[in-house]
Amino acid sequence: MEALPWLLFLLLQEAKGFSGDDVDREEVLAVLHESIILPLEIPFDEEVETIIWSSRKSLATVVPGKAGQPAYVMVTDPRYKGRVNFPEPSYSLYISNVTWEDSGVYEAQVNLKTSQLFSTQHYHLHVYRRLSKPRVTVNFEISGEAACNISLTCSIERAGMEVTYRWLSSGDSTDTAHEGSVLSTSWRPGDTAVSYTCKASNPISNTSSHPIPAGLFCAGPGSPEQTSMLCFLAKGLLLLLLLAILAVGLWVFRVHKKCELPKVRKLQRNRMKLRKKWQPGPSPI
Repeated sequence: MEALPWLLFLLLQEAKGFSGDDVDREEVLAVLHESIILPLEIPFDEEVETIIWSSRKSLATVVPGKAGQPAYVMVTDPRYKGRVNFPEPSYSLYISNVTWEDSGVYEAQVNLKTSQLFSTQHYHLHVYRRLSKPRVTVNFEISGEAACNISLTCSIERAGMEVTYRWLSSGDSTDTAHEGSVLSTSWRPGDTAVSYTCKASNPISNTSSHPIPAGLFCAGPGSPEQTSMLCFLAKGLLLLLLLAILAVGLWVFRVHKKCELPKVRKLQRNRMKLRKKWQPGPSPI
């Protein structure tokens, strides 16, 4: 008899499911302003009475319909109205237009018709923003020993949380990598031209900057690096100038054609009038 209370206690704990900090939660990653689904697993051999979704407080209650009938859904949290759906047959939670406030812990309680027991599934939703292209800020200082100290800083506008930065170098024999948003390096005249690329990533996206030729900022006038870049810029400006001239020429041609068209039509009408006016009538018999 003394063991009966303990047996009842254990059965009650099993019926209530898991709770507390040691709950096994499924980690789900979502993209800001996009859609996400929290997958729900329902026992195949059990008939479901209700499914209660919650996050901080009750979110929605789903009552599966009978054969051929749609489920009854009641959304109780105003934050999710018009943004959630529960597709059959699993009744998983589908959230559209995800916001920062949607991040957090979710719970799905599946109540069974055949018994008083229920199963509970737990989720942890993380929301991230897709990263834009990194911006690189260059600071350099030329010392008296002709050495140039360079500092490259990589940043992303509205990056959000859990963003990691990594620098990759190209052009030297090592192709080394450096962790962190700031890279400090040095360059001397005659050194191999090395370019650095910033790579930023978070759990749902990654992006890279354009290669930055570090020695270019330290090279003096007439140096190979400076001359090469000036030639590249000159070619780019020349190409833009030619495209602009071509666009202006096409525009002038079209405007001129539109202005000449009414004059041609008017001249044709005048010629037709003159022909009708001087056309001889039928000769008398």
